[in-house]
Amino acid sequence: MSASDATLSGGPAPALPSVALRRRDRDLVDGLWDYFASLRLTIPLLFLLASACTLGTFANPENRPMTEIQAAIGHAWWYPGYLFFELNDLFHSWWFVLLLVLLTLNLTACTIERLPRIFKIALRPERRLSDAQLRGIKHSVRLKTKGAPMQEAGAIAALLRARGFEPEILRGDASGADAGTAFVFAERGRHSRFGVWIVHLSLFLILTGALIGRIWGMEGVVNVPMDGGTFDFIFRKNANGVTFRQPLGFAVRVDDFRLEKYLDGKPRSFESDLTVLEPNGRDGLRKTISVGDPLDWGGWTFYQASYQADPTKDRVTLAIKSLRGGGPAREIRLGRDEETTLPDGVRFKVVGYTERFAELGPAVQIERTGPEGKKSTFWLFQRYPGFDAQNRGDVWGLDFSGLSTFYFTGLQVAKDPGYVLWLAGCCILFLGLGIAFYSSHRRLWARVRADGEVVLAGAAHKNQGAFETIFEELSTALRGAIDGGKG
Repeated sequence: MSASDATLSGGPAPALPSVALRRRDRDLVDGLWDYFASLRLTIPLLFLLASACTLGTFANPENRPMTEIQAAIGHAWWYPGYLFFELNDLFHSWWFVLLLVLLTLNLTACTIERLPRIFKIALRPERRLSDAQLRGIKHSVRLKTKGAPMQEAGAIAALLRARGFEPEILRGDASGADAGTAFVFAERGRHSRFGVWIVHLSLFLILTGALIGRIWGMEGVVNVPMDGGTFDFIFRKNANGVTFRQPLGFAVRVDDFRLEKYLDGKPRSFESDLTVLEPNGRDGLRKTISVGDPLDWGGWTFYQASYQADPTKDRVTLAIKSLRGGGPAREIRLGRDEETTLPDGVRFKVVGYTERFAELGPAVQIERTGPEGKKSTFWLFQRYPGFDAQNRGDVWGLDFSGLSTFYFTGLQVAKDPGYVLWLAGCCILFLGLGIAFYSSHRRLWARVRADGEVVLAGAAHKNQGAFETIFEELSTALRGAIDGGKG
């Protein structure tokens, strides 16, 4: 009875709508899977990521706070779009992370879709050459021989063995069409099939590590005084550009900061001495960090990023000597607007400093206040000791020995829980590229039938030109061996 008859007779109607819905759902899932496992998604994603990286180079490269950005472009009609796409911190924006997620899913789907076939080719090859398989092989040659199949198969195996292959001789099925047929199979570079997939694995690790770092990683900065300043937090910015404190869970002390300059005054190198403080207050790990040589502790990495001078804390070193009483000079250090009082009531105060006074070099300006309150100013020059004693009539002679600049060291602090993954991915990437570019999978088949037909076939999955030369040489050697056997 048909479905229409069953319906008219009051019987149960077939569940055609539910079958159609299941088929439609299955088609939708298959379509999404095919899209995620194809280059139709890979190429646009790579283009968008490359464009985003280029844009991120120019979008807020100084990492300015949102208050400055809003003051500069807040009146522009496209400012809402700037906020929506989080261009102030593009590499942590929602859409950049989404692109990374999509590329990771695309890479995973491609691997799942194609890897089983590669496993079958590499690990379970067809060792007995069939006519159907022969039609799909580019390189093949047919010869005639009068020798026994197993004897000729042994000769072919010897030729292959002499060229670095490890051949395998097999017999045909005694009860099938290949009864009495001998087969030879040999291959080299089977591992090269997995070079591309090792690259896929490395990219998956790199992308996964980058995603973990983007989502759960933390990064911030802190400026610390060089004379034992301690900190147990860093300043971070959220997606809106608002700065907040992020606790570290431990404290770090800056013991010292050193800056080296070239003769023209430009910075040459700078470094900081850091000490990690244990929970009990004792000193822990100590390390001198510089640009490119950070400190790692507790999952955090401390980079030497910058420095900033604080002129209000600079110290001028002066040598004061009595010109009448004799005796050794006394060395003192004064900050700006600080003064020292001598036994006779004369006071000296630092009121100015310059790195270059005309052609005389570094100089410091001193204010002298006598016991009666009379004030005068004069200059001291670092390159000319004794200048003050010779040119200013006073009971005290001063020399300018140098300036101790006070700095705040700028540290960039980061915590990246995905660091191990992407570092492993980078290492594996070089291995995969080496296998993929510098090796190839070469396979050779030979079939010797009882009627004297010899078929030699070979295939390589890349470097076809080089393999064609090898196959021609092998064919010539096999032809010579067969002709010699006939003679």
